[in-house]
Amino acid sequence: MRRLRHRRWCGGEDARLPQLGRGALPLLCFIWLLATAVSAQQDEVNFGSTKSDKEVEYGEPTAHTDRRDLPKSNETLERRITVLLDEMLKSHDKRIRPNYGGPPVEVNITALITTISAVSEVSMDYTLDLYLRQIWRDDRLAFPSDGPMSLTIGIDMVNQIWTPDTFFPNEKKSFFHEATSHNSFLRIDNHGNVLRSIRLTVTANCPMSLHTFPLDTQKCALEIESYGYSTKDIVYHWHTENTSLVMDENVHLAHFSVGKAYQIERVISLSTGNYSRLTAIFNFKRNIGFYLIQIYFPSSLIVVISWVSFWLNREAVQARVAIGVTTVLTMTTLMTSTNGSLPKVSYVKSLDIFLGVCFFIVFASLVEYAAVGYMLKRHRRRADAPSPVTYFESETSPNLQNGRMRNGNNRLRRNNNRSMKNSVNIPMDHLDAEHIVPLLVAVPVTRRPRFTIRPAQVDLASRFLFPLFFLIFQIIYWYWYFFSTMGSENQNDNTLPSSS
Repeated sequence: MRRLRHRRWCGGEDARLPQLGRGALPLLCFIWLLATAVSAQQDEVNFGSTKSDKEVEYGEPTAHTDRRDLPKSNETLERRITVLLDEMLKSHDKRIRPNYGGPPVEVNITALITTISAVSEVSMDYTLDLYLRQIWRDDRLAFPSDGPMSLTIGIDMVNQIWTPDTFFPNEKKSFFHEATSHNSFLRIDNHGNVLRSIRLTVTANCPMSLHTFPLDTQKCALEIESYGYSTKDIVYHWHTENTSLVMDENVHLAHFSVGKAYQIERVISLSTGNYSRLTAIFNFKRNIGFYLIQIYFPSSLIVVISWVSFWLNREAVQARVAIGVTTVLTMTTLMTSTNGSLPKVSYVKSLDIFLGVCFFIVFASLVEYAAVGYMLKRHRRRADAPSPVTYFESETSPNLQNGRMRNGNNRLRRNNNRSMKNSVNIPMDHLDAEHIVPLLVAVPVTRRPRFTIRPAQVDLASRFLFPLFFLIFQIIYWYWYFFSTMGSENQNDNTLPSSS
């Protein structure tokens, strides 16, 4: 009909075209046929083609997203897995543990420590991030397959199957990570082996002994246990002997060096029964560099500064007193600020011993000048005291023979006058010239003590004794640290730390 209509318009028998020239008619027919062909091509693109706009415009093939184009095998596999999971859950009771009434379920544990963010002496705890993986077998979740096969399932299925009630007995607080989704997964193989992995942040209790602080090594534990199931139902094991507890190579702390971690399996007895417990032990050796710079070196320099007064003149009272008082106050401030950042324990720490000895030396330097000042004051009093004058009165009579005095009226009189310095005034107005009594003046010899300590000798002895004492103390202190403390660490590497 369309061709017939074209033929009529193009000069057929029933042509209705106006009477035009013979040259214009073929041109009109060509234009009409061209427009009809273009219209038919557009209809084919819009209705009969499944190509995308990009493919039509640039000629590039694009991936088809229509489900009808997916392979038949993939669609069949999805349906099979869906049916398989539905069948698992129909015959599975999450309220009952696997192999109920039989031997206990063996739960294998592995842990990867990613970070240890803080170890606090004040709150006696430490915080770590870890991947906790639990592996157990549940025959109710086994499924038939042609070969080894495992299914990684969404975490929503965890609430529909049985899982161990694992918890940390010595934790203070912990939480799951949920950014951008819950950081955990569940994997089940065709034999019924279940693997559950969770990312956790745990703050655990860590009782510390600070007797050797800051030269100490602390052992902190992370304990894993079932909350409700005793050893009759659940037994925990480390998955492998030496590689179940792994420390990431990027684990670093500012104040501690992280040593080798140890893993222990044991059974504890409680009032509700015996429970299987796993323990991971972490060794934290304190870095002493911070304390050397902030405490040990400054306190040692303060002690050395206090010795400057031994070389100053004894007459420089203000200078020597200022040095002594300043060093004592500085040591007091350093001790107060240091102990303010530590827990208030009732025993003596290693740092307390060092700061106590430094404070004792500084205080002794101040007391030494007080003793020198007192001795100097006594020495001045002795130098300024008057010399005593002793005289004897006697008459020139025959009764005095051979230097001896006879008993009688003639007496020997002794007079000591300490109130006068160099002269003695004796009134003789009532005596005649014939009875003038000659005076025998004798200056007594003062007896000095056998052993006299002078202030200069005290300063001289202090210049050597104080540094010698501090040097001996430093040798004993650091020798005890490097040998005695390290020896005890090597003997107690595998000992279990005390738990709460």
